[in-house]
Amino acid sequence: MSEIIQNSSQRKEMLRHLLLRLHEGEAPDVLRKRLIEVLRSIPYNEVVEVEQELINSGALSENEILEFCDLHTAVLDGSIDLEDAKTIPPGHPVDTFKKENEALKAEVNKLVSLFNGISSLSEDHLPGYILQLRTGFNNLWDVDKHYKRKEYLLFPYLEKHLITGPPKVMWGKHDEIRSLLKNASEALASPISTAEEM
Repeated sequence: MSEIIQNSSQRKEMLRHLLLRLHEGEAPDVLRKRLIEVLRSIPYNEVVEVEQELINSGALSENEILEFCDLHTAVLDGSIDLEDAKTIPPGHPVDTFKKENEALKAEVNKLVSLFNGISSLSEDHLPGYILQLRTGFNNLWDVDKHYKRKEYLLFPYLEKHLITGPPKVMWGKHDEIRSLLKNASEALASPISTAEEM
Protein backbone atom coordinates (compact mmCIF):
# COMPACT_ATOMS: atom_id res chain seq x y z
CA MET A 1 0.00 0.00 0.00
CA SER A 2 1.84 3.11 -1.18
CA GLU A 3 -0.73 5.66 -0.14
CA ILE A 4 -0.97 7.05 3.38
CA ILE A 5 -4.33 6.29 4.95
CA GLN A 6 -6.25 9.52 5.56
CA ASN A 7 -9.67 8.07 6.42
CA SER A 8 -10.32 7.71 10.17
CA SER A 9 -12.17 4.40 9.97
CA GLN A 10 -9.49 2.89 7.71
CA ARG A 11 -6.72 4.14 10.04
CA LYS A 12 -8.48 2.67 13.05
CA GLU A 13 -9.03 -0.67 11.29
CA MET A 14 -5.34 -0.81 10.33
CA LEU A 15 -4.28 0.04 13.89
CA ARG A 16 -6.69 -2.60 15.28
CA HIS A 17 -5.17 -5.16 12.90
CA LEU A 18 -1.59 -4.20 13.85
CA LEU A 19 -2.31 -4.32 17.60
CA LEU A 20 -3.91 -7.75 17.29
CA ARG A 21 -0.86 -8.97 15.35
CA LEU A 22 1.33 -7.58 18.14
CA HIS A 23 -0.66 -9.56 20.71
CA GLU A 24 -0.25 -12.67 18.56
CA GLY A 25 3.53 -12.33 18.89
CA GLU A 26 4.66 -10.53 15.75
CA ALA A 27 7.85 -8.49 16.16
CA PRO A 28 7.20 -4.91 17.36
CA ASP A 29 9.82 -3.37 15.04
CA VAL A 30 8.20 -4.98 11.98
CA LEU A 31 4.79 -3.66 13.01
CA ARG A 32 6.22 -0.21 13.79
CA LYS A 33 7.71 -0.02 10.29
CA ARG A 34 4.36 -1.03 8.77
CA LEU A 35 2.53 1.50 10.93
CA ILE A 36 4.81 4.30 9.77
CA GLU A 37 4.49 3.23 6.12
CA VAL A 38 0.72 3.08 6.15
CA LEU A 39 -0.49 5.44 8.81
CA ARG A 40 2.39 7.91 9.10
CA SER A 41 0.61 9.45 12.08
CA ILE A 42 -2.59 8.72 13.95
CA PRO A 43 -4.56 11.08 16.18
CA TYR A 44 -4.29 10.07 19.84
CA ASN A 45 -8.06 9.86 20.28
CA GLU A 46 -8.15 7.15 17.60
CA VAL A 47 -5.60 5.08 19.55
CA VAL A 48 -7.79 5.35 22.66
CA GLU A 49 -10.91 4.48 20.65
CA VAL A 50 -9.28 1.41 19.09
CA GLU A 51 -8.06 0.09 22.45
CA GLN A 52 -11.53 0.66 23.93
CA GLU A 53 -13.19 -1.07 20.94
CA LEU A 54 -10.85 -4.06 21.31
CA ILE A 55 -11.88 -4.36 24.96
CA ASN A 56 -15.59 -3.85 24.26
CA SER A 57 -15.60 -6.46 21.47
CA GLY A 58 -13.83 -9.01 23.66
CA ALA A 59 -10.91 -9.23 21.21
CA LEU A 60 -8.56 -8.23 24.05
CA SER A 61 -9.09 -7.99 27.77
CA GLU A 62 -8.11 -4.99 29.88
CA ASN A 63 -5.34 -7.15 31.35
CA GLU A 64 -3.99 -7.91 27.87
CA ILE A 65 -4.00 -4.20 27.02
CA LEU A 66 -2.17 -3.53 30.30
CA GLU A 67 0.32 -6.32 29.70
CA PHE A 68 1.16 -5.03 26.22
CA CYS A 69 0.95 -1.32 27.06
CA ASP A 70 4.71 -0.79 26.78
CA LEU A 71 4.79 -2.59 23.42
CA HIS A 72 1.88 -0.50 22.14
CA THR A 73 3.82 2.60 23.15
CA ALA A 74 6.98 1.36 21.42
CA VAL A 75 5.13 0.52 18.21
CA LEU A 76 3.29 3.87 18.19
CA ASP A 77 6.28 5.99 19.28
CA GLY A 78 6.57 9.01 17.03
CA SER A 79 3.39 8.16 15.13
CA ILE A 80 0.80 9.74 17.40
CA ASP A 81 -0.49 13.02 16.01
CA LEU A 82 -1.25 15.59 18.72
CA GLU A 83 -1.77 18.44 16.26
CA ASP A 84 -5.53 18.64 16.81
CA ALA A 85 -5.25 18.33 20.59
CA LYS A 86 -6.88 21.19 22.44
CA THR A 87 -4.68 23.77 24.12
CA ILE A 88 -4.79 23.27 27.86
CA PRO A 89 -5.13 26.50 29.83
CA PRO A 90 -2.69 27.16 32.69
CA GLY A 91 -4.03 25.92 36.01
CA HIS A 92 -6.28 23.29 34.42
CA PRO A 93 -5.86 19.89 36.16
CA VAL A 94 -4.40 18.38 32.98
CA ASP A 95 -1.86 21.23 32.84
CA THR A 96 -0.93 20.42 36.44
CA PHE A 97 -0.58 16.72 35.58
CA LYS A 98 1.74 17.57 32.69
CA LYS A 99 3.91 19.81 34.90
CA GLU A 100 4.06 17.10 37.56
CA ASN A 101 5.11 14.59 34.87
CA GLU A 102 7.96 16.92 33.88
CA ALA A 103 9.08 17.29 37.52
CA LEU A 104 8.97 13.51 38.02
CA LYS A 105 10.95 12.99 34.82
CA ALA A 106 13.62 15.35 36.17
CA GLU A 107 13.81 13.22 39.36
CA VAL A 108 14.14 10.04 37.28
CA ASN A 109 16.93 11.65 35.22
CA LYS A 110 18.81 12.52 38.44
CA LEU A 111 18.56 8.89 39.57
CA VAL A 112 19.70 7.62 36.17
CA SER A 113 22.70 9.92 36.43
CA LEU A 114 23.46 8.52 39.90
CA PHE A 115 23.17 4.94 38.65
CA ASN A 116 25.49 5.70 35.75
CA GLY A 117 28.16 6.74 38.26
CA ILE A 118 28.01 3.58 40.36
CA SER A 119 30.83 1.81 38.49
CA SER A 120 33.35 4.48 39.49
CA LEU A 121 32.12 4.73 43.09
CA SER A 122 34.77 4.43 45.80
CA GLU A 123 34.04 3.03 49.26
CA ASP A 124 34.71 6.50 50.76
CA HIS A 125 31.85 8.01 48.79
CA LEU A 126 29.37 5.20 49.48
CA PRO A 127 27.50 6.81 52.43
CA GLY A 128 26.89 10.03 50.48
CA TYR A 129 25.87 8.06 47.41
CA ILE A 130 23.35 6.00 49.37
CA LEU A 131 21.95 9.16 50.93
CA GLN A 132 21.50 10.66 47.44
CA LEU A 133 19.74 7.49 46.25
CA ARG A 134 17.44 7.46 49.27
CA THR A 135 16.63 11.13 48.74
CA GLY A 136 15.95 10.53 45.04
CA PHE A 137 13.61 7.62 45.70
CA ASN A 138 11.90 9.56 48.48
CA ASN A 139 11.29 12.39 45.98
CA LEU A 140 9.94 9.87 43.48
CA TRP A 141 7.34 8.75 46.00
CA ASP A 142 5.55 12.01 45.17
CA VAL A 143 4.36 10.07 42.14
CA ASP A 144 1.84 8.40 44.46
CA LYS A 145 0.12 11.74 45.13
CA HIS A 146 0.19 12.49 41.40
CA TYR A 147 -1.32 9.10 40.56
CA LYS A 148 -4.04 9.41 43.21
CA ARG A 149 -5.10 12.78 41.81
CA LYS A 150 -5.35 11.25 38.33
CA GLU A 151 -7.17 8.19 39.64
CA TYR A 152 -9.74 10.20 41.60
CA LEU A 153 -10.14 13.26 39.34
CA LEU A 154 -9.41 12.27 35.75
CA PHE A 155 -10.34 8.59 35.59
CA PRO A 156 -13.94 9.01 36.84
CA TYR A 157 -14.43 11.74 34.22
CA LEU A 158 -13.19 9.44 31.46
CA GLU A 159 -15.29 6.54 32.72
CA LYS A 160 -18.36 8.80 32.85
CA HIS A 161 -17.82 9.29 29.10
CA LEU A 162 -17.52 5.50 28.60
CA ILE A 163 -13.74 5.53 28.20
CA THR A 164 -12.95 2.71 30.61
CA GLY A 165 -9.99 0.85 29.10
CA PRO A 166 -7.28 3.53 29.27
CA PRO A 167 -7.99 4.47 32.91
CA LYS A 168 -7.83 0.82 33.98
CA VAL A 169 -4.60 0.33 32.04
CA MET A 170 -3.08 3.48 33.54
CA TRP A 171 -4.20 2.48 37.04
CA GLY A 172 -2.52 -0.90 36.51
CA LYS A 173 0.68 0.84 35.40
CA HIS A 174 0.49 3.09 38.46
CA ASP A 175 0.26 0.02 40.69
CA GLU A 176 3.27 -1.57 38.94
CA ILE A 177 5.34 1.57 39.51
CA ARG A 178 4.25 1.84 43.15
CA SER A 179 5.37 -1.75 43.69
CA LEU A 180 8.76 -1.13 42.04
CA LEU A 181 9.31 2.01 44.12
CA LYS A 182 8.35 0.17 47.30
CA ASN A 183 10.84 -2.62 46.52
CA ALA A 184 13.60 -0.12 45.72
CA SER A 185 12.94 1.84 48.92
CA GLU A 186 12.98 -1.35 51.00
CA ALA A 187 16.28 -2.39 49.40
CA LEU A 188 17.79 1.03 50.14
CA ALA A 189 16.56 0.89 53.74
CA SER A 190 18.65 -2.21 54.46
CA PRO A 191 22.28 -1.76 55.53
CA ILE A 192 24.72 -1.37 52.63
CA SER A 193 28.40 -1.41 53.47
CA THR A 194 30.14 -1.96 50.13
CA ALA A 195 29.67 -0.77 46.55
CA GLU A 196 29.27 -4.42 45.47
CA GLU A 197 26.16 -4.72 47.65
CA MET A 198 24.57 -1.97 45.58
